Amino acid sequence: MKKLLIALMLFSGIQLSAQSSDVADALKAYERAKSSADNEKKASKPKTWTDLAAAYAMVYDAPIKSLWLGASQMEVKVLLKDQRIEKSEEVTINGVQYLTDHYEDKVLYYGQDGTLAAWKVTKKPLDQPLLENTYDALEKALEVDDKGRSTKDITAELESLKTRFFNEAMSNYTLGNYKDASYNFEQSAKMSEHKLIGQVDTSLIYYAGLTAFMAKDHGRAIEFFNKALEYDYDAAGDVYSYMAEAYKATSDVEKAKEILNRGFTKYPSAQSILVSLINTYLETNDDPNKILDLIKQAQKNEPNNATLHYAEGNVWKNLGELDKAIESYKQSVEIDESYYFGYFAIGAAYYDHAVELQAKAAEEMDDTKYEAMVKELEEKLESAIVPFEKCFAAADDPEIKNVVAEYLKNIYFRFREKSDEYMAGYEKYNNYANKEE
Repeated sequence: MKKLLIALMLFSGIQLSAQSSDVADALKAYERAKSSADNEKKASKPKTWTDLAAAYAMVYDAPIKSLWLGASQMEVKVLLKDQRIEKSEEVTINGVQYLTDHYEDKVLYYGQDGTLAAWKVTKKPLDQPLLENTYDALEKALEVDDKGRSTKDITAELESLKTRFFNEAMSNYTLGNYKDASYNFEQSAKMSEHKLIGQVDTSLIYYAGLTAFMAKDHGRAIEFFNKALEYDYDAAGDVYSYMAEAYKATSDVEKAKEILNRGFTKYPSAQSILVSLINTYLETNDDPNKILDLIKQAQKNEPNNATLHYAEGNVWKNLGELDKAIESYKQSVEIDESYYFGYFAIGAAYYDHAVELQAKAAEEMDDTKYEAMVKELEEKLESAIVPFEKCFAAADDPEIKNVVAEYLKNIYFRFREKSDEYMAGYEKYNNYANKEE
C-alpha cells in the first residue's frame, strides 16, 4: 500500500510539473525578451520586438497549449496527457448543456457533439493583457523596421494574433460573456484590417455588433452594424433588423423605421425585417399600410417578381387579414408555378386557421356552434391539401419536403376513413415521413 501511494504521488507530481514546465518555459522566454526590449541598444532592432511579441503569445498559449475549438475530447486529452483533470461536471449555459473538464489552470467546455466549444483560463501565468501587449510589440517592431526586413515575420504574427482574438471571442460568446466577445471580435477584425494584411473581414465586424447587441450595448452595436453596411455586408438582411432594434432601445424610433425601410426595400420577403417593420409601425400607432404602399410600388417596378406578392401575403397575414394573405400568396404562384414558398404559405395559412378553429371549438358549449366550427376547420384542412401537395412536388429541399409531408400526413390521418383516396394519401406521406426519420 505504501509503495502504491508513493507511486501515485510521483505520478501526480509528474503531471503537475509538466504543466508548470510549459508555463515556466514561457515565462523565461518572456523575461529574456523583456530584458532585451528594455535595453536601449537592442530596442532599436525589429527582432527584439518580434521576439517580445512571440514571448507574450507564448505565455498566452501556455495554459491552452495547441488546443483548438472543434477538437474532440479525445484529441484534447492526448494533447494534455500530462495534465490532471481535477473534476468533470455538466453545466447549462443559455439553455445549452456542456460537459466541463476542470484543470488546475483552466476549464474546458465540450458541446453535445463531444467537441471543444470553449475554454476559460482560471489561472493566468502573467497578469497582463497578453494579446494586446503582443500587438503593441509588433507595432513597435514595425516602427523600428525602417528597411522592411521583418515585414514577413510581423505579418505572420498578426495573422496568428487574429486567430487568438477570434478564439477568445468564440469562447466568450459560447459562455455568454457577450461584452468580452464583442471586444475580441473587434480586435480580430482590427488585425485583419492592419495595413500589412489589408483584408476587411466584414463577418467579424458584424459579430462585434451582434454580440454588443446581445450585451445590450446598443450604441456600440449600432456603430459596428453601420460599419458592416458601409462595406455592403448585411447578413442577408439581419443587420437591418438588429440595428433597428438597437435604435428602438435608444428611443430613436424614427431611425429604426428608416433602417427597416432600407432593409425592406432590399429584402422585401425577409420575414425578420417585415415583422420588425410592422411591429414598429404598430408600436408607434403609425399606419402599417405604409408597408403595403412600399410593396405595391415594388410590384409595379417588378411585376413578375413572385416574392413581392409573397411578401404582401405575409403583411396581410400579420395584420390578421387571412383571405387577403391567401389571395396574395396565390398571385405569387400564378406568376411562378415553381415558387413552392407560395404554395407552402397557402397551405400553412389554411392549416393554421384550422388549428385556431379547433382551439375555439374545444371551448364552445353550444353544440350547433361547435358543429359549425368543426365543419369549417375541416374545410380549411381540405383546402390546404392541394397547395401542400404542389409544394411537395415543386420543392427540391429535403427539409421542406419533410415538413410538408408531416402536414399532409396529419391532414390525411383526420380524413383517412372518409375515402380510399384519403387513406392512400395518409399512407404515402406517413411512409415518407417515417423514411426521413
